[in-house]
Amino acid sequence: MKRTEMITEDDRGEKVAVYDVFPGMYVAKVDYHISGFVEERKKSNKLEINFCVSGRFECEFTERDVGILKPGDMAVSMFDGENGTKSYTQFPLGFYEGICIMADCDRATEWMKKSLDSIAIDLNLLKKKILSKHWYWAGEAGLRCEHVFREIYDSIEFEEEAFIRLKLVELFMLMVRLPQTDRRDCYHPRKQIELVKNIRDHIITDGDYYSSVEQLARDHRLSVPQLQKLFREIYGMPIYKYLKEYRLEQAAVKLIHTDDPIMELALSAGFSNASKFSQEFKKRYGMTPTRYRNENKIKI
Repeated sequence: MKRTEMITEDDRGEKVAVYDVFPGMYVAKVDYHISGFVEERKKSNKLEINFCVSGRFECEFTERDVGILKPGDMAVSMFDGENGTKSYTQFPLGFYEGICIMADCDRATEWMKKSLDSIAIDLNLLKKKILSKHWYWAGEAGLRCEHVFREIYDSIEFEEEAFIRLKLVELFMLMVRLPQTDRRDCYHPRKQIELVKNIRDHIITDGDYYSSVEQLARDHRLSVPQLQKLFREIYGMPIYKYLKEYRLEQAAVKLIHTDDPIMELALSAGFSNASKFSQEFKKRYGMTPTRYRNENKIKI
């Protein structure tokens, strides 16, 4: 498919390829190797859909709103001019790859109704269904949506325009059928968010610091249930699972970018032996560390 715009900034490690799929509908394939950036969002009738292919995405919209994306997750947001007008995005692993779909709901819907007839999707209704009374939502994309997202990510550079159009419509149809999930606010004062982020920073930079949830709670004057609840609501998973996933993701990066021995990577990821590391790595990435390195290795 013909690329509309290519944005590259070598000094920042930012690479974004933008494709104009049809009137009011843009798809960007993003590849960031930076720590983060600040974005301003003006009021409009747009719908933004992001899907994380690899890396990790943490976005702070306000003092209370924190969005977290890991591989396989998607985020949907609108531009109401009141919420998320200025966002602070961080990539804790130092990189992020994904797809960003930006739609002008009125223009795109009008084109689909004229050109696609019975399979057209009303994006205003989709936005209302997904977001309800909220302005953003983030969570697991689900197997079927994830499959389509990855098809778009893998093929947008070389497939015909018609194919990408159909894939987008297929994705919107699947999203319309997503089960309604709990959209309750789970906001916290900035001090609580900063406290949990500090705890998170400690446990990923100092493996010895994390001895037990009970000790973490005592050190920060929180009850165990309170710490577990806050961490899960901000990062979407228990502390032990977050730490394990983070360490595996770091190991995956090192497998590609370094020649470090597997045993050394296993120890740095918190495993006492290479066998257990390989077992957990295969659960996460579908292949052994050795195969992952051979298939993805970057020459250094």
